[in-house]
Amino acid sequence: MGGLQLTEHNGVLCAGCTISLLGTRLNTYVYLVDGLAIDTGPSKFRDKYKAFFHSHRPERAVLTHFHEDHSGNAPWLEKQGVEIYIHPSAVPLCRVNAKIPFYRRIFWGSRSKFSPGPVGNKIDGQTRTFQVIEVPGHSFDHIAIYDHEEGAIFTGDLFVTPKTKIVMKYENIYCILDSLKKILNYDFRTVYCAHAGVVDNGREMIKKKAEHLESIIYEVIQLKEKGMGIDEINKKIFPKTVPLTYISGKEWSSEHIIRSIILDKGNV
Repeated sequence: MGGLQLTEHNGVLCAGCTISLLGTRLNTYVYLVDGLAIDTGPSKFRDKYKAFFHSHRPERAVLTHFHEDHSGNAPWLEKQGVEIYIHPSAVPLCRVNAKIPFYRRIFWGSRSKFSPGPVGNKIDGQTRTFQVIEVPGHSFDHIAIYDHEEGAIFTGDLFVTPKTKIVMKYENIYCILDSLKKILNYDFRTVYCAHAGVVDNGREMIKKKAEHLESIIYEVIQLKEKGMGIDEINKKIFPKTVPLTYISGKEWSSEHIIRSIILDKGNV
């Protein structure tokens, strides 16, 4: 683990950290714009983020969703008097200590309880107001933060990569696709992703991800109609197993993509 990588992009301060473990390398980013922190980073890097937030104190913070790599430092920030906000559906989860699988505690650390406020459809920075967009799929409470003035959107874990190979077991592929199409209705150029960092050609990359998911959905349905089962389809479309699948005990797996496409159809 190194220190935070600090960069600035069009007035947005980007604070990134990286962890490498068992052949898997994971990046995560916290963004600070106009006095608003977007996500708080994992508690594993708390000392580094403490220094960052002491030097660049936000007036408030908004969480794209409740997962510990985004909310891990929210309890500490709350104790410093910073207002924390999250989608209303996740408020009860945040008010108790998070139950986190062992491998995720190794990667990101734990997350203590805190008491965020429910975010509405807008949230204020110091000088301008940002729009809050509901984009479920990766998690039920997922939101994106849209900055109309700068043509930018903070997407949490909605984007991550244009070619999805694994997802968590409870993700809904159809909801993710709908959320990608939803944000394409907004005028933006730059995507600020919680794991991919700054994506300058953000609109094009969001389109690519949507098209990729549509292609996988079509292929899975065609194979299912030929009588193939989930395991067989998974091996055909994703012949190589990503290391994180083993590390996570299959909480992350390409199989969940196939399963969601087959079982979640019509349940969006």
